[in-house]
Amino acid sequence: MLREESLYKAFVRFFWFLVIWALTGAASAQEFARLYASSAFIKLEQPLEWVAVPKGSVVNPEMFDRDPKQWKFSTYLPDTTLPTNKQQEVWLRFALPSTELAQTWFLRVPRLTVWRVDLFFRSEQERWVSMSAGYSMAPAQWALRTRTPSFEVQTRTDKVQTYFMRFQHDVPITEVPQLITPIEYVDGASRVGTVIGLLFGLFGLLAVVSVAAYRMLRNSVFLWFGGFVLAMLLTQLMLIGYGGWRIWPHSVYLNQSMAWMLPALTLALGTWFIVQASHVRQGYPWLYKYMAALTAGSLLLVLVAAGQMEFVTRQARSMWVGFVTISAVGVLAWTALRGQAWNWWLLLGFGPIGFGVMARLGYNFGWVPHAEFAQAAGIFSSSFGLLWIFFVLAWRSRASWVTLERAAAVDTFDSATGLIHGRVGQIRLPLMLQRGARFESGCGVIMLQWVDFNSTIMKLSAELRGAALARLGLILRRQARDIDSVVRHSDKEFLIFVEGPVDRVSLVELCSKILYECLRSSEKMGQGNIFNLHVAVWQSSSGISSAEEVMDALQTQLNQMSHGTQRRVQFVDANKSEPQTLTDQDIAARRDDVLAKIKAIEATPIVPTVYLAPRNREAQAPDSETSSRPASTPNSTPASRLDSRPDSRPASKPTAR
Repeated sequence: MLREESLYKAFVRFFWFLVIWALTGAASAQEFARLYASSAFIKLEQPLEWVAVPKGSVVNPEMFDRDPKQWKFSTYLPDTTLPTNKQQEVWLRFALPSTELAQTWFLRVPRLTVWRVDLFFRSEQERWVSMSAGYSMAPAQWALRTRTPSFEVQTRTDKVQTYFMRFQHDVPITEVPQLITPIEYVDGASRVGTVIGLLFGLFGLLAVVSVAAYRMLRNSVFLWFGGFVLAMLLTQLMLIGYGGWRIWPHSVYLNQSMAWMLPALTLALGTWFIVQASHVRQGYPWLYKYMAALTAGSLLLVLVAAGQMEFVTRQARSMWVGFVTISAVGVLAWTALRGQAWNWWLLLGFGPIGFGVMARLGYNFGWVPHAEFAQAAGIFSSSFGLLWIFFVLAWRSRASWVTLERAAAVDTFDSATGLIHGRVGQIRLPLMLQRGARFESGCGVIMLQWVDFNSTIMKLSAELRGAALARLGLILRRQARDIDSVVRHSDKEFLIFVEGPVDRVSLVELCSKILYECLRSSEKMGQGNIFNLHVAVWQSSSGISSAEEVMDALQTQLNQMSHGTQRRVQFVDANKSEPQTLTDQDIAARRDDVLAKIKAIEATPIVPTVYLAPRNREAQAPDSETSSRPASTPNSTPASRLDSRPDSRPASKPTAR
């Protein structure tokens, strides 16, 4: 008994559930579809109704008003599919209520592939006015230049406003028209603008980085990836309607052909990129031929879409796109299973891209009811997949990247000091002089000479020698700016190319900082004044213009400073540094002056040398007493006894023993 009561209660609940579901379904048939669940809506005066008629049989809604009984309109339910095809079209009817104030609403058909949609309404003069949108006309001729067919409708204050819509399409339409407010309309446009900005920013950055990677690594796989990214960008812009709205707004045929040319081109570039990245050409020749055939077929589809689009049906084109996508992903999976495990990483990137392509194809075949889902899947999944693929390519190329960087560093920088090689400096100096002369900003060159370099280095051990060179290079790099170039010109000479604008005070400060840091480093190393530097500075205001003249002037200045100068930093004077041209008369005059000076020195008399003995009290002893020491002093010896000859000495007697 209890079991029968429970079954009865369950049946009653199920019955009321069906009743409520039917009532809510009937009620929802009175309204348009909403953009969001919380979107505002307006109660229709007349519910949505539709009728299918032979194509071209009804020109305007006047025929429905003349004989209403002839046309049997059906209620438009949420799951209604408009049976449009090549033989018949569908008319939709609804009415907006009268309001105290005129209200503006936007009627949107959330579909990109509709052939033509027309909106009919009566004007204030009671005449039928129409607005049209769809693929059969250029987007520039639409009443509202939007990516999906949209129309502006208004309520009236004096009477009910009745509208008719005509749908013309080759396949049935599953989308429900939406009635949205102006605020939601503007918000939707802002969101679409954000998505377009994301597309341009992300895809454009990937393309630029791919070209840069190709320039650095000379690996063609990055070049093919960059082309694939650009083709994907144009394809996504076309699929979301931006291409027809902005890029080709005045051409109906160009919009229709580009909608298939760009996807086919993307398929061709993507397939060939997989061939290059997966290395199937070396391991599987037959698979390489198969992928090449897919690439050629996609390019052929591009030519067909450009010439005669109706030559291949829409379903056939969609099937080809799906076939190529599945084949490309399958090739990556098959090669990964056969031993090329690195292709699994590529497969993780092409998986989301393939999912976005299949979502779009599902929308084309009618399996996906909403265009927004297909668009979101195509954009976001493609962005993630392309980012992942680029990171995988960069990771796989890291070894060659490091090798090229090391080779470039060896060719450009000195291993002992970390400074630029002299041959690179010879290239950069004329360029800096040209920039300074062109922009009149000035520039400067500092040449540092390590005095007694050979003797100083030879006294040090191999470890201290390397530490000293590395320390000097570090000092010069730290004091120079990032736009300047620090060059090791020779073993003991270093150059700093100072980019302009620069003045004399700045050059002096830079040289002072370098000498101070060298002094501190010498004290820390405990080697005395190991960094003994002479600094010659050239500034562009000196009047020298060519690189050869600048180097000659700096070398001449350092040679002059090596002759015992006390100033560590000296500026180059163009008048002194430039070689002077001497005539034969000047040379003869200088020779005569030198000879005259030599003769004057030889004619100078020689002053005699006088021997002065120290004072001694015993010098007054009689002459008879002999001694081994001199017996006279300058004070006691008369002048007559001194010999005027320089080699004369006082006579001394031998001492008896």
